[in-house]
Amino acid sequence: MSLLIAALVRFSAAIDRNEPRVGHYVSEDTGIGFVLDRSSELAKLKFDSSEEIFALRWQLAAGGDRLLVRDDGAQMLRIAYLGGVTLFTPGNLRGIPMALDRPAAPLITVPPSVEQVREVAGQIMSRLRTEVGREIVFEADWGRAVMDRGGRAILYDAVRNAGTALYNVAGTPAGRLNLARRLQRVRFVQGGRAGVYLNGPMLVITFSVEQGLAGRPSSFAIGRVVAPFMR
Repeated sequence: MSLLIAALVRFSAAIDRNEPRVGHYVSEDTGIGFVLDRSSELAKLKFDSSEEIFALRWQLAAGGDRLLVRDDGAQMLRIAYLGGVTLFTPGNLRGIPMALDRPAAPLITVPPSVEQVREVAGQIMSRLRTEVGREIVFEADWGRAVMDRGGRAILYDAVRNAGTALYNVAGTPAGRLNLARRLQRVRFVQGGRAGVYLNGPMLVITFSVEQGLAGRPSSFAIGRVVAPFMR
């Protein structure tokens, strides 16, 4: 066992003596609340105000603390060795102390029907059409999604995360103008690893069943790629 793994095991044992593996946390000062699920190797977090579930990776920090980091590299949580939890947001980089409110159910995603996936994609396209004045097409291998239950669940999240990222862009004057001029379609491709990149007028989002919940880019990772549209 490596030193890193051994340290994480000792840390986990210390935390588990004080807090449940899945819990709901709140900030009395800000009203922010979220569920943190540490019931498996992959930590998951879902804010009360959003449907998006973040897949977070662990990092060791000074003093025996641990960090939970998003797929775009941003730190979301710091968990102290004795159990204190601090949330970091774009609006509060100094951190927000969070308190355990109650135990919670694990964050489990139920695969939707392909009709539900296509309906959500259509809703996003309709809203973007209203925002930017023309169609931005969402396309995927819908036939494959019918047959692949696991892939369909990851695709569903990828579609919603893309919508969140593009709504943020369309919320600015420059973003609306640049989306109308420069983005024609969003293509979702099943592959070995999650990823996102621009290919001319097309945004390509790769999702992976093998990576589980980490197999689709978060709205923040997608947002980082489309951020130039906002300038």
